[in-house]
Amino acid sequence: MNNEKISLELNKLIKKYRWIKDTEGMSPAKVYKLVGESENLYLKMTDSRYKGTTYDVEREKDMMLWLKGKLPVPEVLHFEKYEGFNYLLMSEVDGVMCYEEYEIHKDPKKIVELYAECIKRFQSIDISDCPFNNNTDSRLTELDYMLNNNLADVDCENWEKDTPFKEPGELYEFLKNNKPREELVFSHGDLGDSNILVRNNKIRGFIDLGRSGKADKWYDIAFCIRSIREDIGEEKYVKLFFDLLGIEPDWEKIKYYILLDELF
Repeated sequence: MNNEKISLELNKLIKKYRWIKDTEGMSPAKVYKLVGESENLYLKMTDSRYKGTTYDVEREKDMMLWLKGKLPVPEVLHFEKYEGFNYLLMSEVDGVMCYEEYEIHKDPKKIVELYAECIKRFQSIDISDCPFNNNTDSRLTELDYMLNNNLADVDCENWEKDTPFKEPGELYEFLKNNKPREELVFSHGDLGDSNILVRNNKIRGFIDLGRSGKADKWYDIAFCIRSIREDIGEEKYVKLFFDLLGIEPDWEKIKYYILLDELF
C-alpha cells in the first residue's frame, strides 16, 4: 500500500489498483505503476520545488497533450495540484523498454536502427507551434535554478568517466562559455534506452517527456550515442547510426550535450 497523500477525486480513480513504486529512472519525480485487473496505469508526481522545470509533471502533461496524434505517447487521464504536489495519471504504453529488448535478442544492429528511426521521427515534427523550448539557454537557466536551490546532481561520482571536470562550478562555467550554435528541431530531451518502448522490434511509444520541446538537432543524437556506447560498446555501431541518419558526426556538439546532462 502506498504512503502518498492523494485527493479524494484521484483516490476514486485509482482505489482499485495495486501500487508498485517505479525505481527505474533517475528523475526526482515519484512514479508508481498502478496494476489493475484489465489495465495498468502510471501515476507520476512532483513537489513544488520543481515547479516550472522540466521535472514538473505539469509540463510533461502539456507536452503529451501537444504530442497526441504526432507520436505514440501515454494518454493523459487526470492532472491535479494537491497539497504542494502535482499529480499526473496516464495510460500505460504497450511494449518493453529498449534495453530489455536488447538483453533478450542481443541484436545490436536492430537497436541502432531503432535509435535512428526515433531521431528521424522526432525531427520530422513541425515545431512552429511547439509550446516548449528545451534549447541550450533554457537548459542553462534551469540549471542555474537547480544549482541555486540544491536540486542539481553535483555528485561527480555519477558523471561519465571521461568528463574532464572535477567539480560542478567548473563544468557550469564551461557550459555557459561554450554554447553551440543551434539548429532547432523537435527533441525528446532524454532519449535513452529506458524511454523508448518496443514490441517485436517495432517502436510502440515514448515516455518521460518532461524535457521534450524545441532543441538543437544534435541533442537527442548525443544521448543515442551515449546509449549505444554504454549498451553495445562497439564503435562500428556508432558509425552505423550515422550511416543510417546520412550525416557526419559533430563531435564537439555531441560532447557538449552529454556534458550538459551531467548536472541534471
